[in-house]
Amino acid sequence: MKAARFHEYGNIDKLVIEDVPDPVAGPGTVVLKVGGCALNHLDVDVREGISRFPLELPHVLGLEVAGEIIEVGPGVDPRWRVGDRVAPYLMGTDPHDHFSRTGRENLSPAGFLGVSMPGGYAEYIAVPERHLIRTPDGMTDVEAAAFQIAFGTSYHMLITRGRLTLGETVLINSVGSGIGSAAVQIASLMSAEIIGTSSRDDTLAKASALGMHHGINYTTTDVAEQARALTDGRGVDLVYEHVGGAALQASLDAVTRDGRIVTCGAHAGEVVPFDVIPFFRNQTQLIGSFVFTSAEYEACLKLAGRGLLKPVVHAEVKLADIKQAFEMVESRSHFGKVVVVP
Repeated sequence: MKAARFHEYGNIDKLVIEDVPDPVAGPGTVVLKVGGCALNHLDVDVREGISRFPLELPHVLGLEVAGEIIEVGPGVDPRWRVGDRVAPYLMGTDPHDHFSRTGRENLSPAGFLGVSMPGGYAEYIAVPERHLIRTPDGMTDVEAAAFQIAFGTSYHMLITRGRLTLGETVLINSVGSGIGSAAVQIASLMSAEIIGTSSRDDTLAKASALGMHHGINYTTTDVAEQARALTDGRGVDLVYEHVGGAALQASLDAVTRDGRIVTCGAHAGEVVPFDVIPFFRNQTQLIGSFVFTSAEYEACLKLAGRGLLKPVVHAEVKLADIKQAFEMVESRSHFGKVVVVP
């Protein structure tokens, strides 16, 4: 089969399309024909060698995959059959682990698609049964591939970790990203007043069409100052932060006293200056967030089935043109998700 791999860490040019052996459905495993696999910035970090995840090279990337079961291995539950459409939960879990037993399976990953095992930038992929989740009727493979991380992450950040309640004000950094555009939709379901940031006015316009109330172009406007002006000087109740660097300081300056900042990423800067005095005097809450649980993912799929959530697909790109897909993500010229379609 054809797959996109890299043999050494580095830039986009390290990706190559080459023939690799077809995967085999071993015990407890199925093989999928890939219908779509969405790009995420973690793919960039893994390829560049800065993800802090151990990796064996050469490696096939691709965390967020959807497709059809074409082979079922021995020992797989008979409810999974050839022809079933699935969009696997990206993490395998250990049901005996303390965190899994207490509803926090995201903190006990036992294998990551596209990291600890070959990913979905290929024609076929082998997936352990414990990852499998059905794709809802009416959702295409491309939509399913674009859905999981954006909405699962946003649900976990806004609802579970950030404790967003009805009618609160939320600042969403980088609304043009896949998770940013999803966060706007979930915050809208909570009747939140939504402020979003971007470096592009056209991106802010698209986010407004999804339910954002106020847009801030951070290249021309001070984010914290404008966020406070929009809240009569009070500041926002919750910040959805996944940028890092200067955006984290702007978030600290924009949040109200006793407000919350929930963060899941730091591509713009992983190590930042931190002034402890205003942090504790304002009783600010800085909350880490890592991925999401399968239950949260399935809850979002149910909402999608009711027409309340819909993935935003910026572009579909053929596997042979995967470098173009990475260029879109790395240049931040996309709104929503970029999906590779073998």
